[in-house]
Amino acid sequence: MFRIGEFPYFAKTTVKTLRFHDEIDLFKPSFVDNNGYRYYSIEDLAKLQLIIELRSYEMPIEKIKKILAGDEIKKILIECKNEIKKNLDQNKQNLSLINKLIAKSEKGDIMKKYEVKLTELPKCIVYYRHGIIDTMSDINAFILEAGEECRINNPDLKCTGYCFVTYEAEGYQKNNVELEYAEAVEKVGNESKNIKFKKLDSQKALITQHKGPYSELGKAYAYAVNYAKENSFEITDKIRECYIHGCWDTDKEDNYLTEIQIPIK
Repeated sequence: MFRIGEFPYFAKTTVKTLRFHDEIDLFKPSFVDNNGYRYYSIEDLAKLQLIIELRSYEMPIEKIKKILAGDEIKKILIECKNEIKKNLDQNKQNLSLINKLIAKSEKGDIMKKYEVKLTELPKCIVYYRHGIIDTMSDINAFILEAGEECRINNPDLKCTGYCFVTYEAEGYQKNNVELEYAEAVEKVGNESKNIKFKKLDSQKALITQHKGPYSELGKAYAYAVNYAKENSFEITDKIRECYIHGCWDTDKEDNYLTEIQIPIK
């Protein structure tokens, strides 16, 4: 048996590390005498070397504990591998975004500027679908399903080319997103389980367009809302998002074009 003062020499670690592992219940001495002295066995050397190696891969403490408790090491290693790959993919995306920001900073336009216009949103009849989607990646399917359900029950109903999405919650939602999709049509049609009709009055609005991925829409929102505040406009209704160009007609997110419409008075 080795005392705590001797064991670190053979284990190539420090007394401080041994005490820390003891405190978090990761690696405990084989024996503690009545005076509180810690003793370690030859078998403890191999156990500690495994811990040191796993920690060098930044494996979480809880996963190491599972391995030491007898869980299948291959299964846990595969879990860690998948988590690393996931983080690697995210880091690649972050690196790409940073490179874009560097390029913008070199041009002196890192803070994108938007043009805001005052306009009149049209008076119209719309069919609409209200619902909740798991994440924003489901929005296209939500819209297409709305259009298909309306078409089935109203085969002769013509759309006028104006459509938009509003978000019903007061704050931003990453998951369980509550929203409403509306599309202008020539007349009121037959309602169904998910499709309803309503008339919208014309109203003044501030509009701005954002070209680029949806993940950067917040910049356009911030600019337009701040513009409204600085010019003493009051927001009177839910902000509308009109998708002019998107994944249905371009495979590059940089070409997405979204118009933000803010009803005001």
